[in-house]
Amino acid sequence: MCELVAADDCRGKVVMDFAGGLGMFGIVAGKGGAAQVIGTELNPYAVTLQGSNWELNGLNPKDFQSFESNCFAAIQGNREIEGKVDRIYLNPPALPDTEEKLQARLKFADQFRGEEWNRNGDRGRLVMDTLITQGSSYLAPGGEILFIATSKNGPRLTHRLMEKYWGKGIQSDSDNPLDYCINWEERGDANWAVVHRINVALANYHIEFVQSYQKLAYLEGEPSPFLEQEGNLYQQLYFIRAKKA
Repeated sequence: MCELVAADDCRGKVVMDFAGGLGMFGIVAGKGGAAQVIGTELNPYAVTLQGSNWELNGLNPKDFQSFESNCFAAIQGNREIEGKVDRIYLNPPALPDTEEKLQARLKFADQFRGEEWNRNGDRGRLVMDTLITQGSSYLAPGGEILFIATSKNGPRLTHRLMEKYWGKGIQSDSDNPLDYCINWEERGDANWAVVHRINVALANYHIEFVQSYQKLAYLEGEPSPFLEQEGNLYQQLYFIRAKKA
């Protein structure tokens, strides 16, 4: 993802690192010449570190502002931001909430004055779907988003939401509409497309959710969320770029 951000022409652009954690994508954009970088993040401790990391990378503090925000909540209605952003980047959290895990995270978050950071819904889609459904209103004309979706969260649903909120896109002829990638410049009249796709071995912290992912995919008519190769499970990552019409 950082390589794709670095390859973008961010010179003179207003860039948002959405739900950005420690601010990595914003820093890459800043080093690429972005005029202004806006960070949003629900964890207040991470918000503090975003500013520190920005300065540690030799970037001008005047070019960066960070908001403690549940997705777009803290900047909604901000006239200096809404309709002014040229790029929004996101690598969303993708783990679903369970009561046990949620309570553990909330207990940890209380140490940093945060009550609900890292909540992502029972489907693991909350942050990504917020970008898909609301992100366009923060973009300037011709602005773009670039984010990562995964096979475990339902590629058909992701495709349907993208078609609804971003218009015509490119889709695969297979049962998984996101199982492809093309060069962005070759999309024709489409407003969105998968511009990169990789298979990633499933990390250990996902293992306890495998059965629930598989059950949900079956119930909702989604393709299998995982690939099995040589006894290992893999998820697919889809790097999706979309342009405001």
